[in-house]
Parts: sequence; C-alpha cells; structure tokens
Amino acid sequence: MTTVKLAGAAWSFVGASLSESAAIWQALGIGAMDLMAVPGGLLDSREIERDPEGQARRVTEAGLPLSNLLYVFGDGFDDRPINSVDESVRAANLETFKQVLHFCTAARIPSVLVLPGVDQAGITHEEAVELSAAAMNELAALAAAENVTFLFEPHVESVLESPFDTLTFLQQNPALKIVLDYSHFVAQGYAPADVDPLVPYAGHVHLRQACRDKLQARWDDGVIDFPAVVELLEAAGYSGYLTLEYEHDPWMDCDQVDVMTETIRMRDEIRRLLAASE
Repeated sequence: MTTVKLAGAAWSFVGASLSESAAIWQALGIGAMDLMAVPGGLLDSREIERDPEGQARRVTEAGLPLSNLLYVFGDGFDDRPINSVDESVRAANLETFKQVLHFCTAARIPSVLVLPGVDQAGITHEEAVELSAAAMNELAALAAAENVTFLFEPHVESVLESPFDTLTFLQQNPALKIVLDYSHFVAQGYAPADVDPLVPYAGHVHLRQACRDKLQARWDDGVIDFPAVVELLEAAGYSGYLTLEYEHDPWMDCDQVDVMTETIRMRDEIRRLLAASE
C-alpha cells in the first residue's frame, strides 16, 4: 500500500487555528490535513458559500496539502439535511454545493464529504433513504464534472446507521463511495466483521478506536482490528488517505480520551502496518 498516505483531522486540536493544526500535524510527521466546514466554525461553511476563492486562499495558507473537506450545510444533522422533505432546501443545498466545489478546486482538495441526511416527520425511513439517494447522486455528478470525488459518511444518528443498510444502499447506487469509519458502527454494537464488506466502497478512511457505546475509545479498550482493516484495504486496492480522527468533543462522549496520546498510538500502529505491507 505504498500509495496510501496518512492525514490528520484539522478539528482534532480544539482551539487551534488551521495554521496551528497544520503545524502540529507536521510535527507529528503527517503530510496532509482534512478540513471540516460548519456554520460558525473555524472554517465557516457559510463563508465558503459566500466567497469560495477567498476561503480557498485562507486554508492553503496553512501550508499543508489538504486531503478532504467535510462540509456541513446547516446547524446540526436536522438543519438543511441533503434529503430534506422541503424541495426548496434541497435546491438551496444544490446551489451551495456548486460553490463548495469551486472552493475545493481552488484549494486543490481532492474529495468532499457530506452527511447522508436523517429520518424526518411525515415520511417513512424508506422514503428518507430514497431522497438521500437522489440528492447524493445529483451532487456526485456535479463533483465528477469538476474532478472532485464525492463521498458520504454513514454515521450515528443518520438515515444510514447500519452497515447492512449501507451496503445495500451502495449496491443500489454504484456512483457513490463512502468515508469509511468503523467507529460509527462499532459504537452501536455492530461487530467489526459486519463493517468489513464496506471496505471496497471506501474513497477515504477515518481512523480511531471504538467499542460498544463509545464512538472514541482508548486503544486498549477498542475492539477494531486495524491489522485486519489495513489488510482488507490492501486487498481492495485502496489508494487514498487514512485520516487520524481523534477529537475532543462532548458529543458521544468523545472528550473522554487524550487526543494526542491516542493519535500517536494510532499513527505508530498504522505506519507499522503500512511498512509491513510494502
């Protein structure tokens, strides 16, 4: 897996600027950084929508190659979901996404990640999934035209929480790929083996240990077999980034581990596994 590269999440180090986060990752020997844009955040999604070129100049000044953009349209999962029952919201998201692609192109970001949406009052789960599929296929086509890879992340509290449902969804929507993060499934009680069939659909990977009821766990408490995961990625011909994604956030009790300690432990293990696979 010599083409696989390690990256770090810009949101790992709470309170740090983008330039400071980039410097920390460089000090750790990590050569690329994922970005996250949310309304009002360090990287403000609304500012990207308003001035994509200006924001692209800003993020490239951090001095580290950028590996992925996680873009959140609204405040929380329920605000401006891509599968909104409101057609005007879906139309607004589509127009916003065109600006997001402009930003990615200007900042030389190879892939963009969005969330798949949520279940909503007034429609069935199946209808929510259908709306998600329609929206994401449309966004993926726009991204492909700009040579940006479109990705979505199945996650806790989304319309695609189950690895089994996600696999069926991907089989039905072959133009789509995912950001693969075992932790979102393992925290719900699924076994890592339940997630393994999703590996061939990975366009980007997030790395952190997890166990039942803990989206983010200390290394010794985690149940994800990363040697097996790396082996599966190699067998699938994966050639993207592996992003270290420990974060200090009260959501899902992700503030219960030491980010730096666990990041270094994961970095060292993944480096060892990649070296062994050469």
